[in-house]
Amino acid sequence: MLEINNAEIDINGETLLEIEHLAIQSVKTIALIGRNGSGKTTLFNYIYKHRREISGNYRIKIVPQIKEKDITKSGGENTKAYLQDALKNDAQIMLLDEPTTHLDENNVRWLVKKLKRWPGIKIVASHDRHFINQIADEVWSIEDREVKVYAGNYHKYREIKEGEQKKRQDEYAQYTAKKKHLEKAIANKASKATGVNKPKNKYDSDFRQMGAKPYFNKKKKKMEQVASSMKTRLEHLEVKEKPFEEKSIHFQTQHIKDQGNRIILKIEGEDVCVQEKLLIKKASLYIRAGEHVAITGLNGSGKTTLFNLFIDKYNDKNLSIGYFHQQLESLDNDKTILENIMETSIHDETTIRTALAGLAISKNDVYKNISVTSGGERVKIQLVKMLMSDAHVLFLDEPTNFLDIHTIEALENMIKDFPGTILLVSHDTMFREKTTDRSYAIKDKQLVEEVEIKEKDKSEEDLMIIDTRITEVLGKMSEGTTGELEQEFQSLLKQKKDLLGG
Repeated sequence: MLEINNAEIDINGETLLEIEHLAIQSVKTIALIGRNGSGKTTLFNYIYKHRREISGNYRIKIVPQIKEKDITKSGGENTKAYLQDALKNDAQIMLLDEPTTHLDENNVRWLVKKLKRWPGIKIVASHDRHFINQIADEVWSIEDREVKVYAGNYHKYREIKEGEQKKRQDEYAQYTAKKKHLEKAIANKASKATGVNKPKNKYDSDFRQMGAKPYFNKKKKKMEQVASSMKTRLEHLEVKEKPFEEKSIHFQTQHIKDQGNRIILKIEGEDVCVQEKLLIKKASLYIRAGEHVAITGLNGSGKTTLFNLFIDKYNDKNLSIGYFHQQLESLDNDKTILENIMETSIHDETTIRTALAGLAISKNDVYKNISVTSGGERVKIQLVKMLMSDAHVLFLDEPTNFLDIHTIEALENMIKDFPGTILLVSHDTMFREKTTDRSYAIKDKQLVEEVEIKEKDKSEEDLMIIDTRITEVLGKMSEGTTGELEQEFQSLLKQKKDLLGG
């Protein structure tokens, strides 16, 4: 249905992708992932441009990431309108570039259902891991200018990648241990060979003078041959490169520890309004130092307005606040990336470089002027600048928009380890779950805490009861078994086996 063979895809003369063979033979949903700039959109454009030779008579529809805007609609409304129009199309192959951008949770759920029902092939470029987990039958990952195929959703892809990383670490550990062992053995043999012709005492010297010298020469030669053989083994040892490992960030905490565990942000029974329009009625929220709290709600429900209320209320207080939103312009275009961050940082250059490297800005890139950085790079720089500052509280309004999955996961670890207080608005479900401790939702103009109620697994509960009873029966049988106890014991074993699916 779709097949690409021996394709070299470039942009402005630079080769982005080399595809030997890539094919889809049946209806399925494919998630396309890769770092920003790796070629996801370029691949979509290539497929669409060469659609006749790639897919034959199958019709292809492309839904671009950057869409024409209707100024009367919000970003989410514009995105949904584009998607609704695309899904009505009679194409058999759909290419969707970041379709969840600006969509709230309700609309993402709507899109998941629509895609599951749509009867054709879907290739979806997305950084939303929760979304990918719900829709994907296969993951195409752009790595080292190649498209690598992984069966299953994003969770399965991560399992495979983590397994590959573990294998590389094990192979590197085995290689370094073997190399060290051979180097030590070679040095030991060489040392012994050198000492063979050196008399240990007068008796040994006399013994050599009596004609034993050829014996020691032969012994020395043999040791040198063994050492030479070991050197050959060392030279032919397959070299294993040390796997790349993310370095953790060690945040300074003293300015935050001074706050203790007290409540540092609060609103009590306050109406949240914008231009006299009531968004949240009598909102109450109490946040302690060091807490990470998520705020969720539909587009236009009042999340950003709630942030602004807090910032206006505490701006003049003795509290250092950092506020990230997509329109934030706190960077000096005439200074380098490193200079911009250093001017407000309480951390050293090494820590800043480590944080930037985790977000794929490394080595000499830190000396680039802000004026030549991309929009995605500026998002990363602004985030690192806030994390490295003396801020007690960070307000993060959709920080993952337009970031690729690899960057989101690196940012996740930094946010999770940040010792200060964080208020987060994000449509990225997995990002919220991994970085925050509590969550509040705006529903029907009310701010309510979301309490996760986990249903007990009845089979697990039954298994515990059976195990307890088995222990009791075995205790009685140790004092003297009876036919009745034996029968009950066998019955319990059968019940346990059934519950375990055996």
